[in-house]
Amino acid sequence: MANSNDINNIINRITSGEYTNADITVLREVLSSGDRQAATQLGKYNISIDQAQGIHIGDRIYNRLDDQTIQAIVKAIQQATPKNVPTQFQSLIADKTEGFVGREYVFDAIEAFIANNPKGYFTIIGDPGQGKSAILAKYVQDTGCIAHFNVLLQGPNRADQFLESVCRQLIERYELSYDPLPPNATRDGEFLGRLLDEVAQKRDGEAVIIAVDALDEVDAASYRDAANILYLPPYLPDGVYFILTRRRGVEVPLTSFAPMPPPLNLLDFQTDSERDVRTYIGNRVNSSGNLRQRIDVWAETIIEFTDKIAEKSETNFMYLRYVLLDIESGLYQDLTLEQFPQGLQGYYEFHWRRMGMTADPLPVEKIKIVYILGEVREAVSRRKICHFSGEDEYAVQQVLNEWKQFLHELMKEEKRYSVYHASFRDFLHRQDILDKHPVTIPGIHQLIAKNELKVWQKLKGVLRSRRIE
Repeated sequence: MANSNDINNIINRITSGEYTNADITVLREVLSSGDRQAATQLGKYNISIDQAQGIHIGDRIYNRLDDQTIQAIVKAIQQATPKNVPTQFQSLIADKTEGFVGREYVFDAIEAFIANNPKGYFTIIGDPGQGKSAILAKYVQDTGCIAHFNVLLQGPNRADQFLESVCRQLIERYELSYDPLPPNATRDGEFLGRLLDEVAQKRDGEAVIIAVDALDEVDAASYRDAANILYLPPYLPDGVYFILTRRRGVEVPLTSFAPMPPPLNLLDFQTDSERDVRTYIGNRVNSSGNLRQRIDVWAETIIEFTDKIAEKSETNFMYLRYVLLDIESGLYQDLTLEQFPQGLQGYYEFHWRRMGMTADPLPVEKIKIVYILGEVREAVSRRKICHFSGEDEYAVQQVLNEWKQFLHELMKEEKRYSVYHASFRDFLHRQDILDKHPVTIPGIHQLIAKNELKVWQKLKGVLRSRRIE
């Protein structure tokens, strides 16, 4: 039977149009077996597989896995994959747009800004978990615009990475004659500005839109103090628009002589957000037999369940993502809905206690491993976590299992892990949490640095011995 990595490879070949009949045969066999991992992976493409309710693809329901259904699945995967976005962001966009609903008010505001201004910067702000990245991912998916996503805990989030990514996309999209990139292309914003001037001459009346996510997660050391964040150009040619997102309350250096209205604050649209939250919950309930079964056990109606979970979520979509997955997997059977945690930070604190992180005696080794996951700047293997923490593989794997819903899993030569959402790192940095255990942030940084220094010294020794030979 194919594993999750095989299914990922098949999905990647489908998105690129390079799949084979053998791929379709394997896909059919896996789906027929009721494999939960495959169903989860396809969920990212708005495909929901429920043994009792059939196969939901968009708004349509298919009752059997025949050729027509397989063709519809292939088409849904291809349509949900943005064709003009670098491969490095395609999985992120598929993940962020899974189950996406609503937010029309944001898209309407972007459309109005572009229609009423010759050029400029449009910024969306909101709290962690409100869906800023999902909104931008959906916009990129629907429009196919140029895009770059900054990711603090998984990379990329440096100015040079942004410049290389966006410049390459512009060159490819508008068939500009720069191959390879000039040596100074990622040094500052000069080359990007030149490209935008050239693109503006070739756009044939179409808007040139560049979406940039999570300015608050950019490495501030990667651009000069006096410069705009990511070296974003202060002057824009007509027809060029940047759509940006950042956290509310985090200011970033950005001076522009192009139109730049006050940011659109998601908190100003509570009524719309509450409606979208209810729609999201309703869609998840309709597509999940496990959720409906749990609602029956609680003797709640779907409306009552929706009302209570929506209130607990505080219109936070990251909260809904975590809690609904937990309910589906059988957690919280000992709780009433009224006992559920309140808000995203409340959810993290609830899970922290539930995993025994406040027990007496304190599980310092486990706490240390969780903090290492929160502080590393790239996805790391279990083996490397063992090196950082000094703990054995069994102890590390136990923590990975207990905290898996908070982790992003990347498959390369071996599985690698990083924290899924920066809001969990915010929780780990809360002073009231730090005060309750002996693990410190500087101490974790020191553990990581010591290990990296050992690796570097070992590498230098190997290179030195080779030179002597």
